[in-house]
Amino acid sequence: MILATAPNSKAMSELIDGLGPNGELIVVGATADPIEVTPMQLINGSRTIQGWAAGTPADSEDTLHFAELTGVRPMIEKYPLEKAAEAYARMMSGKAQFRVVLTMCGWSGMQSRIAASAALRVRVGEIA
Repeated sequence: MILATAPNSKAMSELIDGLGPNGELIVVGATADPIEVTPMQLINGSRTIQGWAAGTPADSEDTLHFAELTGVRPMIEKYPLEKAAEAYARMMSGKAQFRVVLTMCGWSGMQSRIAASAALRVRVGEIA
């Protein structure tokens, strides 16, 4: 399963071939552009694409609680707030491999983990 959170149809289209047998692309990043996929990409490997609304605030709270209890962590690229321009440029260039997250000095470990986990729920480039 791949959870596509970035609102970028081209990036989502490139993920299809990365799905394993019976793989599922769950789309939560909204964009008006079409996702390009051939029927053969779906048929070979029994792959599916499914859209899902991100949920309610209670869903987000449950997600964060689950992540804290189980140690689930997002794959992110962290930049200090002072390097926001550099982080933005990396994201816009398409070179960022994961979600780009800005961090603030002085935050405790727990606050940083919550902020990083919350990054799973916001769009790339959006300040939460």
